[in-house]
Amino acid sequence: SLLVKIITARENLSVQVHPGNEYALEMENSSGKTEMWYVLDCEPEAFLYYGLKHKISGNEFLKRIKNDTILEVCQKVSVKKGDVFYIPAGLVHAIGKGITLAEIQQSSNITYRVYDYEREDANHQKRELHIAQASQVAAFRPPLQGHRPMGLCVKKDGYQKTLLVQCPYFTVHLYEVREKMKGNATEDFAVLFVTEGEGVLLTEAETLALNPDDCIFLP
Repeated sequence: SLLVKIITARENLSVQVHPGNEYALEMENSSGKTEMWYVLDCEPEAFLYYGLKHKISGNEFLKRIKNDTILEVCQKVSVKKGDVFYIPAGLVHAIGKGITLAEIQQSSNITYRVYDYEREDANHQKRELHIAQASQVAAFRPPLQGHRPMGLCVKKDGYQKTLLVQCPYFTVHLYEVREKMKGNATEDFAVLFVTEGEGVLLTEAETLALNPDDCIFLP
C-alpha cells in the first residue's frame, strides 16, 4: 500500500533515515519506507538535504550524530519547482523550510531521527534521536540515483509524459496535458494528483472537475 502526502515545511524538518523492508519487518513488524519527492513550490534559496557528500564509515556516522556535526557531511541541494528526488530506504534526508512538495511513499511511519537542530519543546526537552537504529539502516554514502527524472520526456498526441521514478513499490509519471489523454486502470490501481491547471476527468461512471491539489484514486 502507498501514502500520498502534501508537505509544507514552515521550518527545517529533522534529518532522518528510514529502514528497508527486511529490517522493518524484523524490528518494527512493519514494511520499510522508500519514498520520492516532487517539489510543488518553494521560496527563493530554499534547500534540502539529500544523502551524504561522500562515503563515510559507520563509526564516523555515529560520532557525528553524537557530537551534532552530521550536517557537515550531508549533501545540501538547492531546489526549484518541478525538482524530483528519489529516496530509497537508507538514504539520509531532510526537507528545508519554505518547501512544499508531494511525497509518494510506502505506507509506513517508521522514521529514525538523527538530527533535530537542538530544538526543545515547551518543557525544554529535546526530541528523541534514534542513533542505534539509524546506524543499522543508513547508507553511509551519496545517493546512487541523483535528483533527476529517471526517464525522458515523451511527447504524445495532446500531452507529454515523463517518468519521474520507477522502483519496486511505485511508478510515478508526470503528465502535462495540453488537450486530452486517454488511459485505464485495468491492470493496477492509479492515483492522479493535480499539481497545477484545471481540467476534467471523464469515466464511465461520472465526470469530475479537476483543480490544483485534487487527488483521485482509480481502482
